[in-house]
Amino acid sequence: MSQPATVEFALSGTVQGVEISPTHVPFGLMRKFHDDVEKLVLGSNQGSLADTLVEVRKGSYALVVPIPDQVRESFERDIAVATEAEAAAHPDPTRLGVLQSWKRRAEAEGGLTFHLRPHASARIPTLRIDAHTVLRRATEDRWLPVELMLVGRVLEAGGAKTNIHVRLRDQPQPVIVAVDWNILEREAFPFTGDKLLRVAAERNQRTRALRRLRLIEFVAYQPEYDEAAFARMTAAGEKAWADVPDAAKWVREQRD
Repeated sequence: MSQPATVEFALSGTVQGVEISPTHVPFGLMRKFHDDVEKLVLGSNQGSLADTLVEVRKGSYALVVPIPDQVRESFERDIAVATEAEAAAHPDPTRLGVLQSWKRRAEAEGGLTFHLRPHASARIPTLRIDAHTVLRRATEDRWLPVELMLVGRVLEAGGAKTNIHVRLRDQPQPVIVAVDWNILEREAFPFTGDKLLRVAAERNQRTRALRRLRLIEFVAYQPEYDEAAFARMTAAGEKAWADVPDAAKWVREQRD
């Protein structure tokens, strides 16, 4: 098994005249540093480093963190371009935001410095964040208007600003969809079973995240499995291919 890519995230400087170390670091600074490291590793991706085993190094306050495989490529790309003003790629805004916050803190608290040092097989440059570091400027995400169909279960409806809370099939957290009360009144059973919703929304061009969802209509939806209809389709297919001994071979020959 290949060795996981690891990166050392370090905090150096002095506090109350004493060098920062694992035995001398303000609790608030340490807690914020841990949170920032997790955000920097994961970026805008869902997840947590709660179960990740890290090493606390002697010397400055430093964490050696294995980078999860699912975010490794984007992490390495973002760190590589974080200080390159002319690079075509734009860093993940969450990761760039952490680096910018570190620079602001280094400017406010003279002598405080943050470090990223690659270890085993991590393909990133060594990065030092202090008051003089030049970072990429944040770019504003583009949100594009879209119209799409969503399948989900309506959990609740109503409120001062009429909306519905919908649990979609592909994500655990419910989404809030604005809706006209007249649409709810026309839907006989808005809380029963899965619903197919036609919605207007804005979608982030980079992350594909949705915001400002608004219900256009409930669409007739019958997901039940019809065994008789499936049997009829199967029988028709078998009859149509009855004279073909090897259907897969026939398809390959048509492609040649």
